[in-house]
Amino acid sequence: MALLLGLCSSMLWGAADFVGGRLSRARSAYSVIFMAQVSALGGAVVFFVAQNEPGWETDALAWGAVAGLAGAVALGAFYRALAVGQMSLVAPVTSISVVLPVVVGIAEGQMPPPLQFVGLVTAGLGTCLAVTPELRSGPEAGVSSGQSIGLALLAAAGFGVVLIAIAEGSRTSVSQTMLGQRAAYVGVVGIILLLRAGTQGHRPRWSRPMLAAAAAVGLADMAANLMYAYATRTGSLPVVSVLSSLYPVATVLLARWLDHERLRPLQLAAIAVTLLGVSLIGAG
Repeated sequence: MALLLGLCSSMLWGAADFVGGRLSRARSAYSVIFMAQVSALGGAVVFFVAQNEPGWETDALAWGAVAGLAGAVALGAFYRALAVGQMSLVAPVTSISVVLPVVVGIAEGQMPPPLQFVGLVTAGLGTCLAVTPELRSGPEAGVSSGQSIGLALLAAAGFGVVLIAIAEGSRTSVSQTMLGQRAAYVGVVGIILLLRAGTQGHRPRWSRPMLAAAAAVGLADMAANLMYAYATRTGSLPVVSVLSSLYPVATVLLARWLDHERLRPLQLAAIAVTLLGVSLIGAG
């Protein structure tokens, strides 16, 4: 069940990132995040109330706040990278975020069996290889490619912290970890928007379809976080974190299907390598 939850979370994250990236081309990254996270906070409150927990777990709330702070920075960098660069370039770079939780999990004694370990390396290599063709695209890639890669690396570090914090907080309470995370998200991004308000000119209004899309992004992100949190409670952190970090595959495929971004042969091979890694993890 942990493996399935991890895979499902990565698919939801990939879809949410794709829609969020498209929205950030028409609106600022942090305004997209704020709209999405208000929706996610509402979902977290409903989930918390439904759990009817007897008291507050300060550890879970604190780890959730850490996840929210790191996630706000990471998502801002990620959406900005998607706005200035190609989705099929940016999304795979962020997959290196999985290195942090894998190292932490192994340090805690959660060493996966040999076959699963090979699968972890294979899946991680596959997602990282998906970016290689674009890195070799030459001077025509311009400044935007370098800027988008730098932002994607910053996002990767933040996402790695998020994965660790959610896993730690979920040991005591999943619902309160989610609540702390979303409250921190909304608070931090709201402050950023207030600080930026005086420096921005006319801000375009949000149409109803765009608001609905932002709400869907937040709810999908919330659902993915829940799946990942419950997966870490029953599964190995290195294994679950790798499976949950395969979201670039979903983002890349959606970019190819809906935005008609060209996938080069090595990117197609990288997706196949990633799927092979997932198969090895399942077999192990």
